[in-house]
Amino acid sequence: MLRGLASIGLAFAVVVSGAGCFGGGGGTSSGTGGGSGSGTGGTTTTVMKDPSSYAQTAGAAFPYPQGHASSTCGFPVYNSDDVYAAFQNWKAKFFDGTKIVRPENGNDTVSEGIGYGMLIGVFMNDQSMFDALWSFAKAHNDGHGLMTWCIPGGSGSCSGGGAATDGDEDMAYALLMASKQWPGKASYASDATAIINAILQYEVDGSNVVKPGDNFGGAGEMNPSYLAPSYYRAFNKATGNAKWMSVLEESYTILAGASGPYGLVPNWADSSGKGIAGPTTDGSGPNFGYDACRTPFRIALDYCLNGEPRAKTYAGLIAAFYASQASASSLSPIRDGYTPAGANPSGALGDYPAGMAYTGPGGVAAMAAGDTSLRDLTYTSLWAYTTQSGMKLSGVFTYYNASWGVLSLMTLTGNFWDMTQ
Repeated sequence: MLRGLASIGLAFAVVVSGAGCFGGGGGTSSGTGGGSGSGTGGTTTTVMKDPSSYAQTAGAAFPYPQGHASSTCGFPVYNSDDVYAAFQNWKAKFFDGTKIVRPENGNDTVSEGIGYGMLIGVFMNDQSMFDALWSFAKAHNDGHGLMTWCIPGGSGSCSGGGAATDGDEDMAYALLMASKQWPGKASYASDATAIINAILQYEVDGSNVVKPGDNFGGAGEMNPSYLAPSYYRAFNKATGNAKWMSVLEESYTILAGASGPYGLVPNWADSSGKGIAGPTTDGSGPNFGYDACRTPFRIALDYCLNGEPRAKTYAGLIAAFYASQASASSLSPIRDGYTPAGANPSGALGDYPAGMAYTGPGGVAAMAAGDTSLRDLTYTSLWAYTTQSGMKLSGVFTYYNASWGVLSLMTLTGNFWDMTQ
């Protein structure tokens, strides 16, 4: 999905006073484990409240919060109220009862946002929101069993047809999770299988390269931020189609070619990993920008959920780069775009402080890389952005930044995992 700087807004600087080096729980934490850290407002002990503390769908297999332990990734000190408050703020601003809207883009809706909402809904155990979003997606089928990527709103909204692979992947994974979260509704599993098969048929080319959509791209034009290897393992398990493991292997081959010394993959690339202009018109295609910033999240998941060493290697690259840009107490020095060599690109990209779409996935990568300082600082920053007064400032809580802030908070607290395992 394409986006410009105007649709993202500018982030303001959150400085965590007294965060310093803030220790952090280096080992796996669940419940009240995890050691000491900056937490929220000086919290030094994880607080995971009983599910009865939160409004959610009754009878779920995994009611929020879970604090689902990872054998490879340790959590920061956290409070389950933080994630729930962030979720409620996000839902209040972007869910209109039927769909996720982008207020800064004429209240349009993109399939990417439906996917984000379904992921948030299933892990936060909000079945009514989940069902509404999935119904909306099905009502806007593009003819291939996939959602049309753009549903226009008012002035300044998106335009165009066809499907976008990242949104389809997120919806498919969310449906798989829903089949386990709410097993009483059998259609989730069959719907998941149908969309997984459609992705493989229309959004993967003959050389196992993930295309950016069902009507364009392939080995000559792809989007590295759409690569989701942890999903492909789940898709393989759900369908029994081993081709998904070939897609996974090709994805890691592309990632290795695209990563460079710092993990700053391009927004758009060919299957060798070389940056290209792609469909962008602002020159940002070969640089690490508002598409590529999601890559650390999707790749780090495969280490935290599956122990994939290639994912840890990538996470180490990008986490080290982010750590080199941040200060001891603030993420605000991190910019909203870089060249693959870590420089400021020409044009507007990289001229502003990075928002949560950058820093949230970077924190998840830090968790996979074992960088407890960057991980903990990210958690505290996301908490401030999503739950405190800063959330109301223009530009900070935009649809895109806010969505990645909430998804990252969920992951940093063990509330985003593979329920099928």
